Amino acid sequence: MFAAFKPTWVMNFKKTPVAVAHAWLIQTKLPNHPGSKAANKPMKYLPASVRDSDLNRKVICPDGWGKTYGNPDTSPIDASDTVSCDEFAYAASYNSGGMPASLGGLSEVDTGNDCLQTYATRIEQGVWKLYDDIRFPALTWAEVCGRSSMSNYQNTQSMQPFSGTFSSPSKYRLLNGDEYWVAFPEFAHCSTADKLTCTVPQP
Repeated sequence: MFAAFKPTWVMNFKKTPVAVAHAWLIQTKLPNHPGSKAANKPMKYLPASVRDSDLNRKVICPDGWGKTYGNPDTSPIDASDTVSCDEFAYAASYNSGGMPASLGGLSEVDTGNDCLQTYATRIEQGVWKLYDDIRFPALTWAEVCGRSSMSNYQNTQSMQPFSGTFSSPSKYRLLNGDEYWVAFPEFAHCSTADKLTCTVPQP
C-alpha cells in the first residue's frame, strides 16, 4: 500500500445499525474524531503482533461487562443473542481509549467509565434507538472514547469482515500504524449541531 494512500472502511449499516450509530456518534461529536476524514483524524491500525487488542478492550469493556453492567433496557436481536459492550474507537487501533500513551496511544483513559456511555434499544422490528445511559455522570462531549451496551450480534458482526478482507494482504495489507478512514454514508445528512438526535431511514 502506498504510504500516502489511506483506504476507507465503510461500516455495514444494514446489518449492524446500532454499532454504526455508536461509531458515528463518537467520531462526529467527540473532540478527537477517530477515523474522520473531514476532521483529518485517521484511525491508526494496531496489529496483534504489536499488542493484543484484547488488552485495550479490557480497559474499556472488561470481560462480562455487558451482561453484568450493561443497561437493562438494552435489546438483543432475539432469544439467542446476549448483551455486550461495544467500544469506539476500535480496540485494534492506536485511537482506542485502552491503548497506553506510553505505547503510542492517542486517547488513553483509565477505565471505560471515562467514556461517553450509551445503550441501544429496539423500539419495533427494524427500528433501533441509541440512548444516553443516564446511570452514568452526564456526558460532557469532551470524552475521547465511547462505550455502548448493545446486541452482541451487532457488536461482533460489525467488524467481522475487517480482518478477513479490509486489513488483509488480499486487500489493503494494513501494517503497524497504517492510517485509514472510517465512514458511515447513511449518516451523511445528519447535522453536527444537534448532539442527540439523528434519524436514519432503513436501507
